[in-house]
Amino acid sequence: MLDLEVDTRKLEKAIRAVPNALRHELGKEFDHIQRSFLGTFRKERLQGPPGVRGDGRKGLFGTFVRTMLVSPTIEGMGLEIFTTSEVAKKHEVGGKVTASGGSRLAVPLSMRTKMFSARGKLKKKYKDPGKLKNTFEIVSKGKTFLAQTIGGEVQPLYVLKRSVTLKPRLEFYRVWDSMQNKVFTYLNRAVDKALKKFYSGQAWQ
Repeated sequence: MLDLEVDTRKLEKAIRAVPNALRHELGKEFDHIQRSFLGTFRKERLQGPPGVRGDGRKGLFGTFVRTMLVSPTIEGMGLEIFTTSEVAKKHEVGGKVTASGGSRLAVPLSMRTKMFSARGKLKKKYKDPGKLKNTFEIVSKGKTFLAQTIGGEVQPLYVLKRSVTLKPRLEFYRVWDSMQNKVFTYLNRAVDKALKKFYSGQAWQ
């Protein structure tokens, strides 16, 4: 059963009686919380719809960093999980991505299944359209495409756009909020372990 809140009575007792043991146990549980969250986040939101594709170490997942907040006091201890990726931010809150200068964004056409792996990831060959050979631009129905002639047939591979509007679908904060009962359970477990050492006479002050 998951806990709905931190047991403040036990926490205050552990802070008074066994601060060092509590600090040690909290550190272990903070690490567990980070790993649990990132595992859930990766599985639920970074393996394609309804989230985004980017669960590889070189994808969006690889941009997330986890750190511990070190403090001489227990109250100052904590954890952080963050990314400095602007792309991740756009996927979280939504927004427009605009091509720099006079360039255009090449958006792969999902209908070209040969460009994607079985898991729906864009194949390495197609990640940099500028390196593809024998490509050319065509205009159809008011849209500009980057195409190749394959087997005697002109096949559009990318649609070229000045900007792309991303919908908010990463849901980093929603996943974190959904795990709060787990977080409380892990924190209470740290307190219980510290107090157990105290009662057994194994804890250092």
